[in-house]
Amino acid sequence: MKIKNLHFTTLLLALYISPLSASPLIVAHRGGTADFPENTRYGISHAILNKADIIWITVQLTKDGALVLYRPTDLKELTDGNGPISDHSWEELQQLDAAYHFKQDDQYIYRSRGFKIPSLHQILLSFPKTRFFIDIKSPDADPEVIVNVITELRESILSSNRITFYSTEKKYLNALPDYINKFESRNKTRKILANAVMANKCILTKNWSDGHTRRKNKLYAFELKRDVKVIETFTLGKGTTRTQLVWNQQAMDCFKESGDAKVLLIGINSAEDYRIATELGADYVMVDSPQQAKMWR
Repeated sequence: MKIKNLHFTTLLLALYISPLSASPLIVAHRGGTADFPENTRYGISHAILNKADIIWITVQLTKDGALVLYRPTDLKELTDGNGPISDHSWEELQQLDAAYHFKQDDQYIYRSRGFKIPSLHQILLSFPKTRFFIDIKSPDADPEVIVNVITELRESILSSNRITFYSTEKKYLNALPDYINKFESRNKTRKILANAVMANKCILTKNWSDGHTRRKNKLYAFELKRDVKVIETFTLGKGTTRTQLVWNQQAMDCFKESGDAKVLLIGINSAEDYRIATELGADYVMVDSPQQAKMWR
């Protein structure tokens, strides 16, 4: 009888501890931007080989309406071209070297080796079983046009179980229909986090100024540590203080108060930050180097 009770107690203890100690899923930032040329098929392949659970990619819209993987506002940042993505057609972009400026140990080891800017369509077809977080970056694209392209993709190759959209521009998130998985807006996430950390208040308001109501299975993303400016209003004017917004257990508990929310912590690039994210109960962590992150687990 004592043995049975001991086994039962051990089982209960294991059930109680395991959710708290569960490792967060590794999200490869831009396909592993520290390891290989970012947002490329080659980088994504190696991120998967390095045990990344989810791939974060960045997309922009070309002049002829294709969504391609590219992050900066100017092609000169990463390629041998120049100008915004929106000034170029898909065929024009295929003439560029997507690894032109990638450097390791002061060597441009991938230059002139055939790296191309891939389309979202190509990537989703090439990795049919991979989960993706897709960051919409196009600074000058019409949200409705992007949504139409995404909808067409969804009808052919997108899977609601493996695709989730993110953007720092809420106009893109607002334009996406509710049946498409998407993160909560950055502004909303920042408000909840700031209230929880700085004012010790958990405010998960049902109706926000962006016109959206709270959805089930909500997804939030924000940096583990973020430099911010706090503006205070006084009788004789305003005061600005620079500080750092850092997640704590109270904040994480606030976001997960409803029980159906998941949190992605951004900027997890050390074993110590990974340990902190795990102890906080983060569901996902974004890393620049899946090669290093696989050793933290």
